Amino acid sequence: MIPASQALAGTNDKPMLLRIKLRNDSAQLRDGWKSALFLLACLACFVLVGLTGRSLPPAIKAYAPNAVLIATLGCLLTFVAVRLEGASLASVGLRLDGHFLRQFGVGVVGGGLLVAASAGLVCGLAGLTLVPVEAAALVLQLKLLVMVLGGALFEELLFRGYAFQRAVRAMGRWRAMAAFGLLFSLAHLPGGAELDTSMLLIAVAGLFLDCVIQSLILLRTGSLALPIGLHFAWNWLQQALGFGVSGTTSIPGWFRPELGGHPGWLTGGAYGLEASMPALVVQVGLLVWLLRTAPSAPVLAEQPPVRA
Repeated sequence: MIPASQALAGTNDKPMLLRIKLRNDSAQLRDGWKSALFLLACLACFVLVGLTGRSLPPAIKAYAPNAVLIATLGCLLTFVAVRLEGASLASVGLRLDGHFLRQFGVGVVGGGLLVAASAGLVCGLAGLTLVPVEAAALVLQLKLLVMVLGGALFEELLFRGYAFQRAVRAMGRWRAMAAFGLLFSLAHLPGGAELDTSMLLIAVAGLFLDCVIQSLILLRTGSLALPIGLHFAWNWLQQALGFGVSGTTSIPGWFRPELGGHPGWLTGGAYGLEASMPALVVQVGLLVWLLRTAPSAPVLAEQPPVRA
């Protein structure tokens, strides 16, 4: 019999088990750990930008909003992560070429159509009207565009980029989509608006479906271009129409929705279209279409890592 002291201190069983959990057969860090560490690094960057943004002089902060800083750090983190694997940004869907720009444009159009369909249903069913208002100055409108684009880029890198793609390799696409859909939903609640139970359930369901839809688009196209474009257009056009975006508003848009006394589950209230039933119906319809027309195997999974 091996003495207890030897069993606790004189063997390498525990380090071996630790190595097996952390590393694969090739002595490389497992994909699940890569995903988790990337998420933690992004969280640290988010905190860093929040702290740094408050201390920047106004003259500099005007040209470096938090969304731009966090998007820059997200790109840098992604670059470092793929370089450590001997790959390039193209391996995670960031091949900046003409095809990328065309897919981005398709995403912008698609996001605009989704907002138009959702807002149209809300206005038609609730009798809601959009009252034109004096728009913010052109400089502020351009700043809003940059901020929304930076936010969309960072969120796609975070929820559909390196971490998500390594999670797909570690646990399969459906489990990865479920896990990141939950993270995406939690990250966007509660926002700055109060939600009743029905609105909260609709918002969580809509955010979860949005994450699944964006993930399916990524897996189908093998590129982050279309999800970034769709995300950007969805957020920007909602603000332009005067709706909240996940309970937040920054710069006044071109219209002001007259919500009146209509129920929140129908209009989305101050939270925005994401908490409305019509927007959820539109998302369900898009998801069904994607599932019915999806290829037998995802494009991204078929592509080998693109080496530098």
